[in-house]
Amino acid sequence: MQKITMLVAERHRLVRDSLRYSLEHESDLKILGDASDGPELLRIARQKPADLLLFNAAMPNLDLKGVIGELAGAFRSMRYLAITGEENEERIANLVSLGVQGFILPDSNFFELLCAIRTVARGDRYVDPKLKNNCGSGINPRRDEMSLLMELTPKEKEVLYWVSQGFCNAEIANMMVLSEKTVKNHISHLLKKLDVKDRTQAAVLAWKLGLPQQGPDRIGLI
Repeated sequence: MQKITMLVAERHRLVRDSLRYSLEHESDLKILGDASDGPELLRIARQKPADLLLFNAAMPNLDLKGVIGELAGAFRSMRYLAITGEENEERIANLVSLGVQGFILPDSNFFELLCAIRTVARGDRYVDPKLKNNCGSGINPRRDEMSLLMELTPKEKEVLYWVSQGFCNAEIANMMVLSEKTVKNHISHLLKKLDVKDRTQAAVLAWKLGLPQQGPDRIGLI
């Protein structure tokens, strides 16, 4: 499995060390360095270019426009995931315009963070479900959502679980001992049953219904 290389930028040493310690225990993640402010981040990033930058948008001495502009120019494949407490659409739109692809709130749990990291690293956008709801762009209730989940087969629920963790089809196929084609078919079926357009919307709905918190071993009991 090819690892996702990361840089972590957070002003508080305790939080930064905790993030690094937790993320380094994930087999598909590798932390190349961490920084406490903008200048230190640039220095490390120039020496150790990574696939993804996880950063606190409220860090001191952080000229986001300048930092992302320089990094995007030098490392075109690098992607950006912001930890932000800002919940207004104008702030999010500004970050998007700078090139940020993912947003997660500081009070999100670790599993949501892993989903965000893997989703953004894969090339998709990720917006914390609570941010979506507060900004008025969340999933609007259509009918009883729990009944939608009950329509899925056990295999489809398990695939949805791994999708909610941010894994791609090949990784899901490997973990479930299935072919990629079979996983793709399961995803196509569950998207139709859940009445959502793509895997990101499916992941958001899964989190909303509490599926990821159950763990893969308990999915068949839901």
